[in-house]
Amino acid sequence: MLRKSIIMMALAAAFTMNVSAVQIEVPAGQPPMPGADASIPANAYENYRAGNLSNVAASDVIKLHSESEKRMEMYVTDWGLTRDEVNQIASDSKKLMDLLANETAVVLLHDDRNNIRASVPGLLLASKYYPKRSDGERLSIVRENSIFFAIGTNPNYDDALGKLKSERKGEFIYPGISHGKWAIDTESFGENTPAMVAVVGLDNQPNQEYMIGLSYKNQPVTDKLERVMSNYVIPSIRSLDDMDHYSESINWDNLIYRIPKGLKLTAQKSLKDSAEIRDYSGLGMRLVVAKKPVKVDDKYIYSFINEMSEVKPESQIIGDAPIQSASVWNNGVPSFLVDNYQPGKKSLMYRFLRDDKNVYIMSLVYVDGAAPYSHIQLRNTVEYSDFANIETLRNKVIRMQSREKM
Repeated sequence: MLRKSIIMMALAAAFTMNVSAVQIEVPAGQPPMPGADASIPANAYENYRAGNLSNVAASDVIKLHSESEKRMEMYVTDWGLTRDEVNQIASDSKKLMDLLANETAVVLLHDDRNNIRASVPGLLLASKYYPKRSDGERLSIVRENSIFFAIGTNPNYDDALGKLKSERKGEFIYPGISHGKWAIDTESFGENTPAMVAVVGLDNQPNQEYMIGLSYKNQPVTDKLERVMSNYVIPSIRSLDDMDHYSESINWDNLIYRIPKGLKLTAQKSLKDSAEIRDYSGLGMRLVVAKKPVKVDDKYIYSFINEMSEVKPESQIIGDAPIQSASVWNNGVPSFLVDNYQPGKKSLMYRFLRDDKNVYIMSLVYVDGAAPYSHIQLRNTVEYSDFANIETLRNKVIRMQSREKM
């Protein structure tokens, strides 16, 4: 427990951003966009730590802290730890719980027709992915206490909104989105899961539409659901088409990943434990991609605690801005990204992912402002991946380690 707490001790406290506020417009005659709040930064989604927009309820956080306090007493009475040792564990545990309560989930859909990224504030641990249906739809869902889904489909998807029972519907205009429609329903997936959905067409994808939605399980329709969709999810919807301007795709056996343009492969090594490393450098940046064999059964979970304990990202940079983290889902397959972004200073990203044969660790080190790419462009690059046997991986039972077991 002590080791696991120390691993995450630097993951604490959110930071603020001084940027323009969300500006969602609605055409004449349309109802106002529910939940739109001009006081929330337009790029709130760029910070994985979403604060009060998280889907973790305050009561859940209170419960976690209460359970943690009970464990602390057990460490003294049953384990014989000193009070100083327990206080250190309690401090680290508090920081870890704070991180989990502010974690983000990122969903990327990219294939021969879809090319989009969207994110939602929340700890989302499992995925269901449905391949092409008869009309070419693709659907990815990540869920725990909430459900977040993304569908790529043909244009003119109005019939989907028409099937919703609610009459709460309207249109909106947002940068990068050529046309957008929203709807709110009191039920979804045949359950008591109120949902707000947005159907959008992107400026640079005229022949494609996407349906992005969020629902909270067993809760009434609340202002928070609307605020999260209008101020975080919708602004996060981005085409991935421009990634070719600043990054390039690399194939390494089963893994497909991206590197910032201008980096060159300077070394490729095989280590004693059968691990392999690729080292890229250039433009004041260094990207290392490592892979090592692991045994993965047909039914398995993803837990990256061991990998994180080896690289110890929290110990490598001293800065005021806290480490951020997100579960990142590429075409339904999960990974975990740690972003130690220090504005104007040396910064670091780690990403942990795996297939049915290897675990992969990607690390990018750069000085913010000195590199020719922005923090978000670099983070977009590190987030992106795919596997040649993606369909095989999606057929396995895939979920990430839950907070109760971390």
